[in-house]
Parts: sequence; structure tokens; C-alpha cells
Amino acid sequence: MYKFIYLTLLIILASCTSVTSKMLLPEQVSPDVYDVLLENEDVKILNVSFPPGKGDNMHDHYPFTFYVVDGGKLEVTLPDGKVNEMEAGDGFSGHNEKGVRHRVKNIGEKPVNIILVEHKNLASTKLLEVEKTLAPENVSPDIYKVLFENDELKAVEATFPAGESDLMHEHGAYAAYIIEGGEVQMINPDGTSLNRNFPDGATAFSSNVQRHQVKNIGDSDIRVFMVEYK
Repeated sequence: MYKFIYLTLLIILASCTSVTSKMLLPEQVSPDVYDVLLENEDVKILNVSFPPGKGDNMHDHYPFTFYVVDGGKLEVTLPDGKVNEMEAGDGFSGHNEKGVRHRVKNIGEKPVNIILVEHKNLASTKLLEVEKTLAPENVSPDIYKVLFENDELKAVEATFPAGESDLMHEHGAYAAYIIEGGEVQMINPDGTSLNRNFPDGATAFSSNVQRHQVKNIGDSDIRVFMVEYK
């Protein structure tokens, strides 16, 4: 219930102001807050870090989807001077369809860390035919949780307990951020497999359909935030 209220507040706020003609890129105007982890012609993944009392400078965003890793209390200022305060808890996620210009400050007592996936070219993102019955949240709902979904994309949080595996599933084009990493076994439809180690903070992007099964072969839980395009 509280997450729904928070989500509603942030979506309303983020939708108030559209990006103007010349973009003020956050990583350029506030490089001490915004760190670009991955960027290509379609997406940009940023790590956003606000220590207590820290604010950024006025900036613009492309349409974006976000995930709050470490929540707290934020003050958001729009170009017209309007100020809003809000709290976002750990694991809170939301989406903005238009882009926005604003300034943000952490007015709480603990650090706020957010993963931001900006959609630079959403209208031309390649459409892929994905088998809906093999959507990860359908075949393994205990691991995959849909946080947000519309006609263009869905935001998903995946949690793999140590030793646990999902079932064979299919992804369309996606951008991903590893919240808590570890070692996994990637199993292909033909039975071949590959072990891979994903550290905390790793990112990934795929523009192709992928079908596989994933098993956590490490000793600790793995958490992933993913935005999948339809």
C-alpha cells in the first residue's frame, strides 16, 4: 500500500515538466552524483548517489525507469520553483514516460542510492517476438517480480536465493543492473551451460531475444533489476 502511494507521488511529480529543447545531462552538471555505468544509442544506466544533505544541479532526463537501492527522504525542485518532499523506501520503483527537468536533494539522515535506466530511443527500440508463456515472471514467479509494466516495457526485480534456479524462460531486449552479485550457471536450451560471475554493480544490455535458465551456484543471494522492452 505504501509503495503504491510513493509510486503515485513520484510519477505525478516526474510528469509535471517535460524536457526542454537543450538537455542538461545530469552526469555533466552533477558528476559527483551521477555516474554513467553503461550507455549506448538506446539506453543509459546511471548510478545516482545522494549523501545526507547532498543536492544536484538542475538537469534533464530522458524517459526513465528507476529502482531505489537505499531509500530516504528527498526534496525535488522544478524549474518554476515548486518544491515537493517525498520518501522512497528500499526497493521502490517507478517510471516516467516523458522525461523531466528538476533538481533533487537528500534531506534525510542516510544516503540515498538509485539506479536509473534512461530510455534514449524508446520509440525505435527493436520489437522482438517473445514467447509470452515463457516470460520469466510466468514460469518462475517466486524469483521474478514485476514492479512496473506498460505497453512499451516492464521493470522486473529478480531474486535468486543461494542454490536456487529459475525455469527455462525468454527475454526480449533488456537493460540490467546487478544489485547483489554472485556466481551463476547459465543453461541454454540445448543443455550446454556456462558459469559466470557477476559482481555487485555490474550492468548488461541485450538487443536480442534470449532463452535460458539461470541457477545461483554461489553462497549468497543474487538480486537483479531489469528493464525489458516489448
